[in-house]
Formats: sequence, C-alpha cells, structure tokens
Amino acid sequence: MKKYNLLAALILGGSSLLFAQNIQMELADPQPFLQGSDTGDMEFADLDGDGDMDLIATGSGNMSDGTTHGALTTIYLNDGAGNFTAVNDHGIENIRVSKIGLANIDTDDDLDLLISGFTGGGIALTKLYTNDGDGNFTEVTGSPFESLENGYFNFGDIDGDDDQDIVFSGGHSGIEDVVKYINDGNGNFSLDTTMGVTGVGGVLDLSDYDDDDDLDLIICGKDSSDNTVTRLYTNDGNGDFSLVVDAGFNGVEFGDIAPGDTDGDEDLDIVISGSSVTGDFITEFYRNNGDNTFTQLTDAPILGLAADGETSMHDFDNDGDLDIFVIGSANGGLPNIFSHIYENLGGNNFALSSEFTGAYLSTHAVADVDGDDLLDIVIGGTTTSSPVRGSFLFKNVSAVLNVTEVDFNEVLSIYPNPSNGQFNIEIGAVSNAELKIYNLLGQEVYAQVLQLGQNNLELTLNSGVYLATIKSSTQQITKKLVIRN
Repeated sequence: MKKYNLLAALILGGSSLLFAQNIQMELADPQPFLQGSDTGDMEFADLDGDGDMDLIATGSGNMSDGTTHGALTTIYLNDGAGNFTAVNDHGIENIRVSKIGLANIDTDDDLDLLISGFTGGGIALTKLYTNDGDGNFTEVTGSPFESLENGYFNFGDIDGDDDQDIVFSGGHSGIEDVVKYINDGNGNFSLDTTMGVTGVGGVLDLSDYDDDDDLDLIICGKDSSDNTVTRLYTNDGNGDFSLVVDAGFNGVEFGDIAPGDTDGDEDLDIVISGSSVTGDFITEFYRNNGDNTFTQLTDAPILGLAADGETSMHDFDNDGDLDIFVIGSANGGLPNIFSHIYENLGGNNFALSSEFTGAYLSTHAVADVDGDDLLDIVIGGTTTSSPVRGSFLFKNVSAVLNVTEVDFNEVLSIYPNPSNGQFNIEIGAVSNAELKIYNLLGQEVYAQVLQLGQNNLELTLNSGVYLATIKSSTQQITKKLVIRN
C-alpha cells in the first residue's frame, strides 16, 4: 500500500491525478480469511440483528485450505470489533458471475436476500430467501423470477406503496430484457410487463434523479441491437417509466453506477464507470442540472476503470460530503488494476487521496466494521496480491477530529478568493499550522507557517486554480484558491 504525505501528481494514461492525504486505508492486521470473490459480489449488512455489519460474499477463488472453488456463497458474522466468523451451512446456493441484494421484503424488520448468477456447473438461477431475524435464510419456493443470464437487479419501492419491489435486467434466449416484479407487501412478487423500458442487459440504479419523490431508473449496457447505451427513465410514481431523450450520458457497458449529491445542491450527481463504445475503460462524472439532464465534468481527475469494475460514493473522512471510490482495471487489463478513493474538496473538485490493492473482475463493499465511526472497505477479484483470487479487508485509519478540538473549517477564512494573488488567511484557536500551496500538476509553489490571527499572502503566480493544504498536528484541510491577474 502506498501512503502519500503531501499533494503530488501522478500521470497515468495521460491523465493528471492530484493526491491529497486526508483519507487513508490500511490492510487489516490480522487479516480475516475471506473467500475469493472473483466475478462475484459482496454486501455488508446486519444479517443477524445484533447491530453490527456482517458480510455476505459470492464468487470464485481461494479457500482457506489453499484450494480453489468454482462458485461459493459465504456468510461472515461480525463480533462487533471487525472479527468475522464464516458460516457455510446456510442453505444458500453457491454462485458466481453474480449479484446479491438485501431488503426487508415482508415487513418483519430483518433483511431478506435475493441472488442471481451461475452455479459452478454453469446453470443460471435467481433465488429468493427470507431471513428469520437471526441470520438464518430459507428459500422461497414458487417465486416468479426468471433466471436471466448475467442478471442485474435493484430493490426499491417503485410504485409508491411502501414495500420493496424489484427491477431486473439481463439476457433471455439472446434477447436483452428489463422487467419489474411488484411486491404485495408480504414478500410475494408478481411479474409486471407494463414497464416502458427498452431491453438492456447491464447494470442499473434506482434513485430519485428528478427530485419528485419517486425512484427513477438509469441503466447501462448493451441493448438488443447490440448498441452500447446509458439511458435515464423517469418514474410517474406508479412504477411506469418514460425515456428521457438526450439526458447527456455516454454509452457504457461492463461497469457500474454510483449516485450521490456531491456538491450539496440537493440533487443526485452520478459517477459511471465501464467500457465505452470505443472499448476504452472510462470513469465519468456527471453533474445533475436539475432538469433531467446531466453535464459531464471532463476535468474530473478520476482514473478510467472497467473490466467489470465498481464505483460507489461514501463520506470516508467524516467531513460531511461524499467521496468517490473506484475499483477495477485500467486500459490494458492486468496488471493495471487499482482501488482509488477520491476526496471531495468541495465544488465537485476531487483529488486522489488513497490508493491500495486493486482487482480485476472485481467487487467491493463499504461499512464501519469495527465501530470506530470510519468506513472500511472489503475488495474481491483477481489481484496481484497473495492469494491472487482473494478478498481483502482494509481498515480506514484516517485522522479524525477530536470533538474537543477546533475544526479548521469553523475558525479559518480565506479572502478575497478569487484574488490577484493577495490573500488574507485568518485562523483562530490554532497556531503554527503549516500552509502549502500546489498547482494542478501537484507541484508545491508556496509554503509558510501560519500564525494565530491574520496572515497576509502575496503570491506571484500565473492566473489559475491552486490547492492550499493547511495542516496542524491533528488535522488537515484542502481549500481551492483562484488567482485572476
């Protein structure tokens, strides 16, 4: 694992990536043995109702005795301190090339399970299991789900009746399809073909993108005409969807979708990763314009990753905004595999903050596994670590502001900003903080120690955007400076 003690620049594939250091991940020690999850899926959730985050994993890879498995499903129960005990006699089908989902389908206040994938023998299946509240699962027989090839699904209340329905995409007899299953409130599902969505085989997300209090749909993948597409559909509130023409997205397949309000304007922005229509591995950031259209921010410094990679948004540094995580393969495939966290600096500006073991044909899950109020990450897939087809838990060791300390954001002001290079930095309650300013190539262009009170800066620099890091013995923040000569 690499640690970065200052802002630096790394050139990968022609893209300039900025490094910050506020978010740090370290390989858990001792490292729990977790099944290999190559071409699999992993989800954290409280499966047994004891208030901590357990793990369910699917996929193929290594076993604890050094052998490999073609397909496996394992439940890992957490003791509350991040120590996991494997449960293998759970009665859940062993699968790979898989998707798992957890939701309370029957209003009994525990999380039930839906799985979709292939057995070790290559048989496609989709199965539903109910939870007894203690983490014991029972298969629901007679469920109406088709076993779509490469099936992907999301739970969500799409018809506004306060229960969890399902939207499913995948292949069937060579035809891509998107279908919905409506929940009657007791966990009984029925197929509804009046969805209004053109068949696409790929990943999908259900979120309220137009802020009208119902769940809309974004789907990425191949349609039945073999076109690579990304499509947005709005929901009428009853679970019927309408295509938004020219929503602003580029077509992507073999990737993932992550929604989140990254800029605090109360609508959902989006990160999409995958393979473009030209076959390039990409990760693209889209700002929500608030009118069912999105604008790609082409200067977002996020490495393009695909080969069935994943992305998600979380507040890893507890600063109140969403950071971005991506995992997967860059152009060229193995060994160009990465796990990156991009810290949100505000205003949809991001900087690479943590880089650790990557994976190909990858999956990940994020949760606070040890009760320290910091989000940890487990990754799976084909890696360059040992075992190669293993899964690895990384603990979040980011510096956290003590509640008795003063938050820089509350005692620091920089003005005017923008300026012609003359800035006033006023800081209260913290003395001898270190200031360093970097250009967008990651080169340090100015440094000084800040004193309590007002500090006057006169910077002889070209017009442009610069990043100022201000660091004390316990915390660090990064602010954007704009110079207009």
